[in-house]
Formats: sequence, C-alpha cells, structure tokens
Amino acid sequence: MKQNNENNYVRVSYNNFMTTRNRQFGNELTNIQRIPTRSASQFICSKPLLKMEEETMPPELVNPYVGDIFDYLCVNQHKFMCQTPFYMNLQLDITNQMRSILIDWLVDVHLKFKLQPETLYLTINLIDRYLSKNTIMRNKLQLVGIASLFIASKFEEIYAPELKDFVHVCDNAYTKEEILEMESKILLTVQFNLTYTSPLKFLERQIQGANLCDKINHASRMILELSLLDIKCLKFSSSLLATTSILLAINLLRSPQVLPSSLHYIEDQEELRECLSEFLPVISLLKSFNMTAIRRKYQLEKFNKIADVILTILPNQQ
Repeated sequence: MKQNNENNYVRVSYNNFMTTRNRQFGNELTNIQRIPTRSASQFICSKPLLKMEEETMPPELVNPYVGDIFDYLCVNQHKFMCQTPFYMNLQLDITNQMRSILIDWLVDVHLKFKLQPETLYLTINLIDRYLSKNTIMRNKLQLVGIASLFIASKFEEIYAPELKDFVHVCDNAYTKEEILEMESKILLTVQFNLTYTSPLKFLERQIQGANLCDKINHASRMILELSLLDIKCLKFSSSLLATTSILLAINLLRSPQVLPSSLHYIEDQEELRECLSEFLPVISLLKSFNMTAIRRKYQLEKFNKIADVILTILPNQQ
C-alpha cells in the first residue's frame, strides 16, 4: 500500500510538472519534437536561460553572460562526475551505509567550520571519484573524507581552515602527515581536476531566475543535500538533481508558484521520472535516527526551520 502511495505521488508530481511546462513552453516543445536530427538536450542547452530584469539583478550575477556560462556548464556537467556510480560493489570493507554516515558527519564539520556550500559538494565529489578507483579499509574512510574536505576548502574558500583544525575535528585519529599523504593520493587519482559542476550551480540559478520564495529555496537546498547521502543519486546529472529538488520542494510545500527555467536543463523526460522515484526514499532520510546532521542544520532559524515544516508534511505524503 505504501509503495502504491509513493508511485502515485511521483506520478502526480511528474504530471503537475509536465502540465506547467506545457502551459509555459508548449510551442517550444512542439518544435523540439519536429526536429528529428537534433536531440532535445542539444536544443534545450542552446536556449538562453530565463533572465531577470536588469534593474533588479545584482551585477555579480552577470546577466549578459549567464546564457553562455550555463551553456558551458550544461555541456561539461558530466566531465568530472563519478564515472562508476555503483563502485561500492567493488569495495571489500566499506558499504553504502558507511558512506552515508561519513557524509552526515562531514555536513556537521562543514557547518562547524562555516564553509561555503560549494565546498561540501566538491568534497563529496572527490570522495566518490577516489573510492571509485581505489579500494580502502573502513578505518581509512574518515581519512579520505577529511582529506577531501581539506582539498575542497583550499579550492573554494578565501580563508580555509588550517590543517591542525582538520586533525582536531577528527579527534586526533589521524596525524597531519597522514592527511597530507591522503591529499596527495586523492589529487593524483583525480589528476588535479577540481572544476566539478555541482548541482548547486543549477539550483541557485533556477531559483534566482524564477524569483522563488525563501521556503522553496531552503527546501530545495535541503532535498539536494539529502541526495548526497544516497549513492544511487550519483548516476544522475547535476542539472537533473537540481531540477528534481526544486520540483519536489514545490510539490511538498504545495506552492502555487510555477516552475522556473528548469526546462532548459531537462534532457530526458523518462530520466526525470526515474530521478523523482529515486528521491522519495531520499526525502525520508530526513526522519532518520542515524543521520541527523542535515535535519539539525535545516532546523536552524537562518533556514526558516524548513526541516520542521517538511517533517510535518512527510507523514501525509508517504
């Protein structure tokens, strides 16, 4: 019975999205179907993004160039993804659950250090890319995680925490030398390619471009962070993860707002349906007793306590 309710929710969410999309972009979708020699993804990525009015847009968002910027990100979003989403089958001593617990702990550390959101996404990307190519023992998993956060901090932050801070947050389980050695191993594995296109870039642009409310903004970010805990979400592109997060946030909060320029990132309707299905157990992680970092984070006042709002809705949605 529960499975039927979940399937119905996915179907309703997907149908609501398609109805809104057709109402807004009906002519464009018809044109896509009439071009047999050109894929939908090529057509969509070549379209300009929804632009805000020049007088209301902050200059740092470079409105005149945003179309070109996101054309580039759409094309290159697969470049530095984890190429083996189900790499855990090759690991001998660690499991998906251990990965989830590690990421939950890193969310806490990330919040404690007051780091940029992009730093967290790059950290998880580095962990997955390293583990997909290297077999490790469970007693070194936290070392991979903290070394990845160390690398991401130096790449993304203006003032990154010092090495001694990372040693301290691990309760001195690893020495400075061990973290630096693991840092070298990770960088060699990813060949120093750190310019990962995270789903956060697409999510922020879509929310900003459609002027969505703070509740949708915080709920979308929370759902997107929850997807980091589930290894099955690695198979989806960054743009699809962002779009799905916004779609589910709008449906969970019963918002009358229409979807933003998410259409420009949708490559495959069936893939969207599959991503929606995968996100249902992801949202339920908000109620987990073992992984509480994201829930506690989004119960803070600065996020409008959106976790509490979603928690009151979830029992009725499942």
